[in-house]
Amino acid sequence: MTDSTLNLPTNRIETLADGIFAIAMTLLVLGISVPNLPSSTDPQVFNAYIFSLIPEILVYILSFILLAVFWLNHHVFFVIKKSDITLLWINIFFLMSIAIVPFTTSLIGKYGQFHLSVLIFDLNMLIIGILFYSIFAYAKRHDFLVGSAQKKSASIQRSNLILPILAGVAIIISFFNSKWSVFIFFLLPITFTLYNFARHLFVRNKDHGG
Repeated sequence: MTDSTLNLPTNRIETLADGIFAIAMTLLVLGISVPNLPSSTDPQVFNAYIFSLIPEILVYILSFILLAVFWLNHHVFFVIKKSDITLLWINIFFLMSIAIVPFTTSLIGKYGQFHLSVLIFDLNMLIIGILFYSIFAYAKRHDFLVGSAQKKSASIQRSNLILPILAGVAIIISFFNSKWSVFIFFLLPITFTLYNFARHLFVRNKDHGG
């Protein structure tokens, strides 16, 4: 048994995360199937099939962007100077929820007309958001952060609430309009970018006495 109080390096967590994100982002496209149509297929039939793929392609784009944002956010481990077994397991469950994204994406791409498939995707996003928030909150509480990150920890924690809040809103919307609840997650990269821009602008103005 490993002592739960043992301080562990974070480099192996970063390596594992990079591998899982790379695999998950690659598997997303496999959810879009190419049919084995006979060479005699009518062009209108082929065109209809291509147009039928548009929802799956949009979901693929959305999911790829989301995974990219999650991967960028996971660089929080660059400001976490050490870890322990508890933080390691929180991160493992976080990566588990990342690894299942290709499945939940494929589910809504093929069966997005059913509320349950949309709800499963939204819950997947909610779990990812809660676990990521927990990673940083745990590291902050146990003084695992480098000094510069500790000073900005409150601001970072607020930004980590964006995904859980959006996921909660999406779950509520799904009971009224399941089709559009998924695409609320397009707000995540936009909100994340605007939040960080505003934060950096505030810090810059503060440093210049503005």
